[in-house]
Amino acid sequence: MLKNLTMTAVLAALLIVVMLPIAQMYKLVLILLIIVVLLVFKRGYLYVVLGSRILNNTKKDPQKAWYYYEKAWKAGLSPSYTVMLGNLFIQKGDIHIAASILDSVITRQNHARKPNATILANAGTSRSMAYYVMGDIQAAIGILQDIRKLGKGDKNLYINLVSFLLEAGRLPEAWEAIQEAAANMPETPGMLDNRGWYLLLSGDLAGAEKLYNTLIADSKPRFPEAYVHAAQVKTALGKISTARGLYEQALTKPFYQTSGITEKEVRGMLSALDTMVDSQSDTVELRDDALEEALDDSDLFDDDSPNTEVSQDEDESDPNTELDDDSEYEEEQDGQDDSDDVTNDDSEVYGDEYDDEEEHRN
Repeated sequence: MLKNLTMTAVLAALLIVVMLPIAQMYKLVLILLIIVVLLVFKRGYLYVVLGSRILNNTKKDPQKAWYYYEKAWKAGLSPSYTVMLGNLFIQKGDIHIAASILDSVITRQNHARKPNATILANAGTSRSMAYYVMGDIQAAIGILQDIRKLGKGDKNLYINLVSFLLEAGRLPEAWEAIQEAAANMPETPGMLDNRGWYLLLSGDLAGAEKLYNTLIADSKPRFPEAYVHAAQVKTALGKISTARGLYEQALTKPFYQTSGITEKEVRGMLSALDTMVDSQSDTVELRDDALEEALDDSDLFDDDSPNTEVSQDEDESDPNTELDDDSEYEEEQDGQDDSDDVTNDDSEVYGDEYDDEEEHRN
């Protein structure tokens, strides 16, 4: 299937008009008519361009830009673009509009003669974030479990699913999903954070501390949850000074609508440390870690410690809301491609907003 079927058809029509044995004036009229039809048919993309230009203008008018984005959805876009618009509205905080946008994709795919399973999985994962922001964590878990049963789980799905299960206190299910994900793909920083959070909630403070020491030193996650969970581990071990530093690092990271914790909550946790004192020395901790690393490097033991290797090819943020391009969707589509070419102006709206991994809580 041709990637740009619409543009191919337009070019073919223009070529036919040029070759017609009619007067030049009639040819121009027909060409203009084709262009007008194209603009009407693809006006959704024009609205995206207008919205993007307004947001990138020095004199921004966000309300007008979002008005154009909503019109773009109603005018019609490819499924991949529609999912990305839904994610944008989630991050903006217009959850009900986002839910309507994503539901429209899911409904259309379910009624299609040949539903695109990848599009359904992407839309469902994004829809789970809308449920989460709306406070319906059980519905968020349910829709992700359904996608998982279809065998369409990717890193974004597992990050969202495990974090929701942990927050809901469903630890056995969370551990099962953690092991399943680790067996099928390299563990990203968001996935490792979920593993560490599980160890913390399970009471394995030593294992959690070792994991977070490695994760933060090696990967330097760009989402606040990893630092908050690491700080909670240090606090439980009585290492208050280290915990304070980790909370302060968390406050330097971006908070989103889908983040698992708010900036206000982190500040509250940081303030709570004012009444606590260190009961363990960070210096001793560092010496112990250095000794552990020396023993590990000597290969004297074959430990079954948690996999803390991070794929360098994976993004570092906490769940998926990246909206970089249609490439994220094209990689997984089974020979299907519904997207159309859009001007460079279109892509500007997606570039900076989601620099991190489409891992929710971001």
